Amino acid sequence: MKTLPPPKTRTYKVDSRHFMPMVGDLVELVTVRIADKSTRSHVVQLGRSIRQHAFDARDTLPVIDHPSLPAFLGCDELGDIVLPSVDTISLSGLGFVIPYTLLATIASALKPKKIFEIGTFRGVGALTMAINAPQAEIYTLDLPEQYTSTEIETLSKGDKEWVRLSRTSTGFAFQSHPASVRIHQLRGNSLTFTPPPELRNVDLCFIDGGHSYECIKADTETALRILSPNGVIVWDDYTWFIDGVSNYLTELSRSLRLHRIAGSQLVIYRREPEHFH
Repeated sequence: MKTLPPPKTRTYKVDSRHFMPMVGDLVELVTVRIADKSTRSHVVQLGRSIRQHAFDARDTLPVIDHPSLPAFLGCDELGDIVLPSVDTISLSGLGFVIPYTLLATIASALKPKKIFEIGTFRGVGALTMAINAPQAEIYTLDLPEQYTSTEIETLSKGDKEWVRLSRTSTGFAFQSHPASVRIHQLRGNSLTFTPPPELRNVDLCFIDGGHSYECIKADTETALRILSPNGVIVWDDYTWFIDGVSNYLTELSRSLRLHRIAGSQLVIYRREPEHFH
């Protein structure tokens, strides 16, 4: 078996030429700009950025950077990746493309034949994986359009709002795309979901559904049951403000070798054949 090189670790140096100007900018933001309603949003973004960087600094998961992903996934040479249009990506509500660039890289490098996604939302993730893995069948799971209060009782307030907003637009991003013939929309509650027979030996599982501890645990256990001997799982939203995801994945890292992908909120796991039982 081919032995993969360890993920590269980048080192960063402080440029003294920028240190004092950085301190000056920080003082301006937390004094002058926070008092001005028109510029206060910049201070809010600064706070979020500080908390994310502090979370990353404290995090104990090994880190793998974007250029190292293909080798980690056993790909010797990565071809061009393809992203949906900017208008399509905007349907996700995120406003940035980094997560989809990473998903595209993973799908292209892994060359999966079968993909399972939990959390369709508007379908940008499913479409991104489909167009970068043209040989794959994609199965994507989301709640029914008509759901009960019991089905969402474990969801956070934020998740419930995302569910409400997407009920009439689930999978909208891929519905008119040629790749839609390979994307199969499944409906159901992932907490009680029983994978159909076609969901066996899945090469890539992308978990981006409910963010409570109960949801992320159930979704991960489903993914591990159907994962192929050298399959890959990717989790989204490993971050400081989502305790359910961060707490569960921290626990899981004691038994599985997880990596945080640098510059993102994605965590990745590749099952090695010798660890498959």
